[in-house]
Amino acid sequence: AACGQVDELGEPEEKTYEDVPELLIVEVDNAALEIIPDDTDQVRVVREASGDAGGDWELVGDTLTLEVRCGAISDCRVGYRVYVPADTALAVETDNGAVDVSGFTAPIELASANGTVEVSDVTGPLTLTSDNGDMNLTGIGSDSVSAATDNGSIDAVFSEAPTEVEVSTNNGVATVALPGGPYAVFETFDNGEVVNELPTDD
Repeated sequence: AACGQVDELGEPEEKTYEDVPELLIVEVDNAALEIIPDDTDQVRVVREASGDAGGDWELVGDTLTLEVRCGAISDCRVGYRVYVPADTALAVETDNGAVDVSGFTAPIELASANGTVEVSDVTGPLTLTSDNGDMNLTGIGSDSVSAATDNGSIDAVFSEAPTEVEVSTNNGVATVALPGGPYAVFETFDNGEVVNELPTDD
């Protein structure tokens, strides 16, 4: 299966669920995913696909499973958009595909096996991991952030001064832009260098 952006895909299908879990678990396989805050008390899922794309997509209990199955000779593409209230806590796991999350106030845990991770304009605690792919974080107002990637770069821009930030990458460049200061900075590295231009409280 191949993953594509939503605007490259076909006519949308939609499902709506009236019960919003306090913690929404989202499991995605081989699809692009965008999670968007909504001002209604429901979970709304929009799926757009091209090619011979099948697979179940259903909310059961607190788990939203978004599957993709391509036909034997089809190069299908699927994109999902999930709309939930901004104060919904999220636990997202994706196997292969880009993820975009923005505008949430509750805690977010996101684990990506392969694909770009985009997070913007959030204020709840963030825990982000990726096996392979870049992380781009903008407008971050979270008090606590942990971001780790095994292979890829991390670019994090904060709108508010956090209490604790932990960033790690085994193969890639990590850049963190923080307002104000001073900060207590602890640096370790196995291969490469760390350049710290933050004001410190030494």
